[in-house]
Amino acid sequence: MTTVEPGRSAVGGQALLDRLDRLEPGRPHRRLMFQGGLGYTFDSFDGALMGYALSAVIVLWGIAAGTAGWLLSSIFFGYLVGALLAGVLADRFGRRRLMMSALLIFCLFSLLMATSSGTTELFVWRALSGVGIGAESTLIAPYISEFLPARHRGRFVARTVGFLALGYVLAGIVAPLVVSPHPETGWRIAAVLAAAPVLLLLWWRKSLPESPRYLIARGRVAEAAAVVEALERDAGGAEQGPARSAGANGAERAAAPTDEEGTARQRATPADAHSRASAVAPPPASAVPPRKHSALGRLTALWQGRTARTTVVLWVVWFILTGVNYGFTSWLPAMLVAAKGFTITKSFLFALVTALAQIPGYYAASALIDRVERKWLIAAYATGATLAALGVALADGHATLLVSAAFLAAFTSGSAAVYYTYTAELYPTAIRTTGMGAASAVGRVGAIAAPIAIGYAYESVGFTNVFLALVGALAVAVAVIVVFGEKTAGRSLEQLEGTTV
Repeated sequence: MTTVEPGRSAVGGQALLDRLDRLEPGRPHRRLMFQGGLGYTFDSFDGALMGYALSAVIVLWGIAAGTAGWLLSSIFFGYLVGALLAGVLADRFGRRRLMMSALLIFCLFSLLMATSSGTTELFVWRALSGVGIGAESTLIAPYISEFLPARHRGRFVARTVGFLALGYVLAGIVAPLVVSPHPETGWRIAAVLAAAPVLLLLWWRKSLPESPRYLIARGRVAEAAAVVEALERDAGGAEQGPARSAGANGAERAAAPTDEEGTARQRATPADAHSRASAVAPPPASAVPPRKHSALGRLTALWQGRTARTTVVLWVVWFILTGVNYGFTSWLPAMLVAAKGFTITKSFLFALVTALAQIPGYYAASALIDRVERKWLIAAYATGATLAALGVALADGHATLLVSAAFLAAFTSGSAAVYYTYTAELYPTAIRTTGMGAASAVGRVGAIAAPIAIGYAYESVGFTNVFLALVGALAVAVAVIVVFGEKTAGRSLEQLEGTTV
């Protein structure tokens, strides 16, 4: 590993950050989006397919509703641990290494899950597979965001998150074919299928680069320069000046003006000089290698200064929106069978329609995210989800129920595309994945609590009142993001660091 002196690293690192923000997204960015998106696809494919499979297990094994809620939440116990650990460790050891390790963990325990012979064993393997999938899904959004310029960041990250919809749709197609005909063995086959695509993803990801912003924050400017130059070459937008020089020395020379730049500076007006000086001095925090904080130090940093307010807002949003999303998707097939008299096959087909509804939800979010301020877009989607949940609660026929459930799926999933992007923007590079991991972990607490609470509440208050409770929770999320949320649209990650630290 090559490092340079802190002062020179700050200058060279800032030049590389400028180049990243000037580079128009091209083939390498689309490849990263596709690879990260496949990670989300397989994550949601596993979550949805095993949701269908476990719904069949609940019926086959005669599991009580309260116990069933714990079983449906098992994956989220692992998600919580994986998200928190990955966030902290990725800020110390790098994004790429943790993403690869997480996939291996997920694949191993998913295969073991297929061998389960009882509820306890199934719970344990499912929770341990969640450690891997929770870690991997937490890191994708911040990883992708660190390669992108401000003006395109929202659209690219939202589209990457939008790959989640493909996994839900794929699971909705596979479940009736694999689980429904022979549920006794079909759910085990589903567990194996959930792990299989990850092997292909591991092969594809052998060429993933490390985040240049992470490398700069760690003082590894020479390695960051190599990554940036490779991006420029691959995108067809390589610069011709001294910034092209490789290695630490090249990164240092990037800050020195060429003769043409010197002449331009002499001709500049005082207003130009003032504007330029305010833009580059002092250098952004991420351009300066930080002190090597411990894991506890990085977690403590989430509660210092203005970052504390950011953390509170994000944790509330993640807890409620993730809880509602997973509580709804986990219980929908089982509740349709128990409360509405659906067959398992019909409930799966009903859930497939709601999964298809997520695609326009994600697409609309990616189209709007760089045009509408993030906080207002999250609030709009959460408001739509609130109204849709009210429609589900009050539906008096299958058609009304289907339409309301489809809108609920579209709004809750579309909001995820925005708040994943939003969270990755609001924390400094040195603690970005720690912040993302902590917020994701809190979201997983919501995902754990919601299915369990729904399981017990459904027994005592019924289908309608369960969804009325979701309405109240969503209203709280809307109020918090509207009143306390930060504005981030169109601002570079370095500019945002200056306002949140």
